[in-house]
Amino acid sequence: MIPRVLLMRRLQPLLVLVLLAGLNACSVGVDLQRPAPLKQTFLLELQRDEVPTRSNAPTLVLAPVRMASAYEGRALVYRMQDDRFESDFYNQWFSAPRDQVGEAVAYWMRRGGVFADVLPPILAGEADYRLDVVVTDFYVDMRDAAEHRARVTLQAYLSARETAGRRLIARVEVATDAVVVPAEGESVGNAQSRVTALADALGKALARLETGLAQALN
Repeated sequence: MIPRVLLMRRLQPLLVLVLLAGLNACSVGVDLQRPAPLKQTFLLELQRDEVPTRSNAPTLVLAPVRMASAYEGRALVYRMQDDRFESDFYNQWFSAPRDQVGEAVAYWMRRGGVFADVLPPILAGEADYRLDVVVTDFYVDMRDAAEHRARVTLQAYLSARETAGRRLIARVEVATDAVVVPAEGESVGNAQSRVTALADALGKALARLETGLAQALN
């Protein structure tokens, strides 16, 4: 019978070889020096010139924006095929998209010429009209490999308070898109280019919405 101490001495070199082989197998294809991908967060930023309002322009209050369930999360959403959408785990909105769209709508209407002011929700009872906005499309369409496009669709409902409840004044639906412009040296654009295109598409949608609301109130 081989003594235990002698047996361990004989097995020790073999155990070291097995351990080294296991480490090599685990490290195949992995760059231990390369950092893991980091999440990026983005804000939805719009710009527009301020338009003078007429002296008797009405006031507006915004209801909380609602998003279709596919776009409620903070990840950017891409349409890869007709029936397949993907969420981008590494590129996300800084805050909930419904909140950012709501801020964009308020900014746009406040600087436009249709309404004298956009009142805070706490003053909803004093506003002449209420605007409810539903976002049914808010994604980047990647089905065309040569040209990606941001797509935004809004459904808006303008109503007025009456003794018997609210009266619907207008229903406006707008659908717009904007090309994702690639950065220098890229073929189809990066995450920042996609966010910029979504902001451009939303700006176009709000401009059309503003026109529709103005026509309804004339």
